[in-house]
Amino acid sequence: MAASFGTAISLAPLETLPVSVLHQPGSSLFSLLLDALGAAPEHVSAQLRAQVRSTLPAADLETLLPLRAHRLGIPDCLIPKVETDIRQSLAQVGEQNPEAVAEQAQFFLEEFHGHIPVAWQRLIDQPRPYVTAFARAFEAIWQAYTPVWQRIRPVLWRETERIGAAAVTGALPVALTVLGNHCWRVRGTRLECTTGTTADTERDGRRLVLIPLATGPKAASFSLEHPDRIELAYAVPGLTAILHGQDPPPADDPLSALLGPARARILRHCAHQPAMAEVATLLGVAPATATHHCQALEAAGLIDRQRQGRQVRLRQTARGEALVDLFS
Repeated sequence: MAASFGTAISLAPLETLPVSVLHQPGSSLFSLLLDALGAAPEHVSAQLRAQVRSTLPAADLETLLPLRAHRLGIPDCLIPKVETDIRQSLAQVGEQNPEAVAEQAQFFLEEFHGHIPVAWQRLIDQPRPYVTAFARAFEAIWQAYTPVWQRIRPVLWRETERIGAAAVTGALPVALTVLGNHCWRVRGTRLECTTGTTADTERDGRRLVLIPLATGPKAASFSLEHPDRIELAYAVPGLTAILHGQDPPPADDPLSALLGPARARILRHCAHQPAMAEVATLLGVAPATATHHCQALEAAGLIDRQRQGRQVRLRQTARGEALVDLFS
């Protein structure tokens, strides 16, 4: 579900937390539907967005559009399941019992949001047309999206290898921190929604399921509705090149594979304690872009700032220095 509310979840220590990476297009289909409805800033490419919107049945689009005004997420029962075959999960959406859907939607809205908007009340009162519309919409999106999903598969497998390498080398906390986005972020042993903290739910012992999304560079979501796991979805690194018909950049450098090329270059250069202006020059990017990368590295505990006279210089922390040594 898409998160637009504040939540804080206490995780087990990341060194012992079971983590897996799941390749299943259901979450990407959900991301594309949100984008088609104008309900989330997924930053889908114009070509893919046009393909998706052209395949959506007009009547179903009209049924679902009122829900977009309330960025409250969607109950998992109306989203293709990530743990089953895509054809089976698409069929299951349409086979949902309407009364059960209404009950789950009401619980979802009251539990996580404390109120039921008018548009969602209509779904609860008359769920069958909405179940049918969701099912047909996801089926249509899958038809348009299948070629993209086939092209992206090598990138998804490389992402699995990247997370696996981070886990076995003790760099998983860094990998999760760097993946933080507008929807969720990891700070120490806490998973937070970036809009704030209004709830505190203990989830120790639950496994973490990472779901790379292949739709747009801003795509992200998470789900807390399962008793045995927390699902975190995020834009897979290397996606932009694939969506523009290019080959993904090579991942010969393990540190670049973990952090991304720009942040790996910054971290290594911080051994020389550069000023912020030097980082922007090093990367050939705008100062705001350099600041964004540095903030991500700082949040991961890999660099810090030290004032020297009128300048603020960046330097590797002990953790950052150890990570460079590990992947060099």
